[in-house]
This record gives sequence, C-alpha cells and structure tokens, in this order.
Amino acid sequence: MRWVTKLVAVVFGAATLAVPAAARGAPSSQARLSPLHVVHGSAARIEDAQRRQVLLRGVNTNQLGDYYTADPALPSTVPLTEDDFAQMAAVGFDSVRLIVHWSLLEPSRGAFDTAYLSRVRQAVGWASSHGLYVVLDMHQDAWGKYIATPPGESCPPGLQPAVGWDGAPQWATITDGLSTCRAQQREFSPAVAQAFANFWIDRDGIQTELVRTWAVLARTFAANPAVAGYDLLNEPHPGLTPGATDIVLLGRYYDRTVDAIRRAERSTRHGFAHIAFVEPLDTWSAAPVGVSPAPAFTADREVVFAPHLYAESITADRSLGLDVFTIPGEFDEAQREAGRYATTFWSGEWGWFGSNPDASAPKVAEYAAEEDAHLVGGAWWQWKQACGDPHSLGTPGGHPPAQTDSLVRLACPSDTPVGIPASFEQILGRAYPRAAPGTLSSLTSDPATGTMHVAGETYKRGVIDLWVPATASVAARPVVSGRNISGVRITAVTGGYRVTAVGSGSYELSVTH
Repeated sequence: MRWVTKLVAVVFGAATLAVPAAARGAPSSQARLSPLHVVHGSAARIEDAQRRQVLLRGVNTNQLGDYYTADPALPSTVPLTEDDFAQMAAVGFDSVRLIVHWSLLEPSRGAFDTAYLSRVRQAVGWASSHGLYVVLDMHQDAWGKYIATPPGESCPPGLQPAVGWDGAPQWATITDGLSTCRAQQREFSPAVAQAFANFWIDRDGIQTELVRTWAVLARTFAANPAVAGYDLLNEPHPGLTPGATDIVLLGRYYDRTVDAIRRAERSTRHGFAHIAFVEPLDTWSAAPVGVSPAPAFTADREVVFAPHLYAESITADRSLGLDVFTIPGEFDEAQREAGRYATTFWSGEWGWFGSNPDASAPKVAEYAAEEDAHLVGGAWWQWKQACGDPHSLGTPGGHPPAQTDSLVRLACPSDTPVGIPASFEQILGRAYPRAAPGTLSSLTSDPATGTMHVAGETYKRGVIDLWVPATASVAARPVVSGRNISGVRITAVTGGYRVTAVGSGSYELSVTH
C-alpha cells in the first residue's frame, strides 16, 4: 500500500481551482454511500441520490461461497476479511459483486441460515466502510455442488466426469437420475439441463423457494444504501427449452423475484427499491447475441441489463480458432440489448484473457478503453481464487496450477497471496469518476500516464468525485484543470487520491501529472 502526500492544482482558463490544505485519510473518510437508482431513456444510467452518474467499477469475490470440494486438503474458498475490502479500495474499486449461494442461505427447505446472513451483512458493512457498493449476486455454476460424477463412475467415450460446482442446495437439485457426464463445458450434462428444466417449471415449488430466499435477502438489506442492488441469477441455463426459456421463462422468474423483493422493501421501515441486475442466458458468454427476456417481462423501472462480457476470452469462436466476437462488438451488442429495455448495462463479469498477465494486458487495456467509451462499469472475475476452487482444479482428480488466475494471485497449494500483477493493477486502477453530476458525455483515461479527461452536463451544480491512482509509473502529483468547475479538493488515500470539485452546466475536468 502506498501513501502519497504531495498535491498541486493549477488555474485553467477562467476557472479558478481552489485547493485547500491537503487532507489525508482512509477511503472510509469519504465512504458515505447514497442509494442508487436507474434513469431510463436515451441517456440511461445509474444515479445516486444527488443525481450523479455512477459507473460501478469493481471486482467479484466468491469468498463467502459454497463450492464443491474435490480435495479435502484444498479448501474451495479462502476466508473473506475486512482487509480484502481495504485492498480493493486501494486499487481504486468502488464496488464489489459479492457472491452468495442459495445452498448456504436455505440449506434446508424453509429454514434460512441466520448465521450466514450475518456473515453477508458483516461483509456489506466492511465494504461500505471502505467506500464500496455491493451487488449481491445469487451465484450458480452448472446448477450446484450436488451435481458431480461419483468417484469411480466411468463416462462414455467423448464425455468426461463432472466436478461439482456451486449454487443450489441438495434438496432443490432434481435431476431425475440423469447422467452427470459432460461434454466440453461444465453445463453440458443431462443432469444440469434437467435440474434447470425443473427449476423453470417450478417443479416441487423450487423456484418459489428461491424467490422466497430473495425476499429474505431483500428484507435484510431493504434500507441499506451500500447495497447497489441484486443480481437475480448468475448465468442462467436454458435447461431443455432454449428459446422459450430466454423469451418467456427467464422473464417470468425475474418478474416474480423483483415483485417479491419490492414487497419486502416496502414492508421494511426506510426500505427503498434497489436495482435488479438481470442477466441473459449463459449462452451470452459463449455467443454474445440477443438471448434475453422479452422487454415487457417486468413493469419495474429499477432494472439494469447485466451480461458477462467475455469476447476474445472464452466465447465459442475462440475454441474454433475463429475471430467472430470482438470486444468492441460485444460492448455495442450489450448497449443495443440494454436499449430494448430503455436502460443501461453493467458487466457482472469480465477479465480472463489467459493465465499470462503480460500477454493478457493488451486485451485488458482494450476492454478498459471500451468501458470508458461506453461510460459503464463492471466487475472483474475475480478477486481471490482458492487452489481448491473448481475453476482451479477443472476435473475430478485435477491439480491446481502453481498460481491461481485470480486478480490477487495465490500460490498453490498453500493459498498464499502473491499479489496483483502490476500490468493489471495499472489498468484496473486507472483514474475514473466515481460519481459525476448530471450525465457524462465522455471519459478517457490512460493507465500508463495516469491522465484522464471527463466531460458532462448538469442542470444544477453538483460534486464530481474522482479516483486518481498513485503508482510507480505515474508521478504522484495530480494536476487538475477544467471548465465550469470550482472548489477542487484533493485527499490522499491509500493507493492514490480522491479528487472532488463542483461542476455546473457543461463541465470538463482533466487530470494530468
């Protein structure tokens, strides 16, 4: 962690930038988070209570998750501590997609685990104290940890045994005895498809139970402004009815869930409507084209389209040696799809371009530039990946790599933190507006030089809040200039600076070094 103390401001044009004495503080000193909501229309965006656009730049963490343990000597997650959130803030993140699992929330039908809810509540509190919004993500991969090929069972030629994953509790895993043997992808087994098919038709009321679980979560955080919103289901699988699932059944589940969340929020003192982050089917990650609910799936206004943007990473064309889906093209497609709902989009997952950070850095930089150009945010996959995580082991009897591929690299088999690759931290920690009054019109940020230019339009004066990093490659003295801004204040925090200024009308602000 780096502490930086030198500050400087300049006068640019007619705008005088008054800089008071430098203030030093931890991120928590500026961590008063306000409720977020969605603005619809041609300039769709996420706003806070001060009518400032918020992008939500962050990272996923699965450290409160419940993953299949293939090797008892290798835990599938590493403990989550407050220091994790402090480190996230020091990188420059303002949000975290916090994975929670149905199998831990409702391990027995109708019985909700209050101890686990307390752990989630504690994590949200830690995040808030470090200025991080939380998106609570009902995560699943390949339905759950209870779909795994039993040891010693052989699979037919061309298929392979399945390692268990994460998500649903055992009592909600209805596979009708179908095979767990899978093709190339973890979801490509009859058991996974049947489990989802039964979920979509609400067999034995299992979908209704997940909706009830969401109501419990929503009641817990109904009045909490640190919770940006709820990701209603990670990478939903079409089951046995592709086409019908994405157009009708997925939307029906989302509508039921949003309705239950809103009723829970209304029944809670000081409760308010949190954002519902809705994902397309998991096939989007393989082929990013329209596989989303019909636009009329809900009348609720607090909805954001939340695909996972993995173009040039794990999309299907890559496995075929083709170059069909590009990073710019996927951003454009996400924007078009969000436009069907008159809302904005936010990428709940992105970031794996191979295990070599130096080789991956150009793709990460290309993605970051598109993120800035489209004025959106997202969450890098992921913060800390344990050596015993199914992502690390891959198959039954698999062995972890020397280091995991998470942002914070962990040495295996000990799960010892090695650190964040410098090239990744420079790009992910680049300067950006945490909040900007009115509507942003442009954003450019150069990770290598630390320079940034922000422009926006607001009908009333408001405070712009910027993150500016201090890294070894960037001089530690930001120079702020602009138009229609005043009252600049620069605060040194762990990892960089928080820069605030008052913007009015058509404003611009630049940071150089």
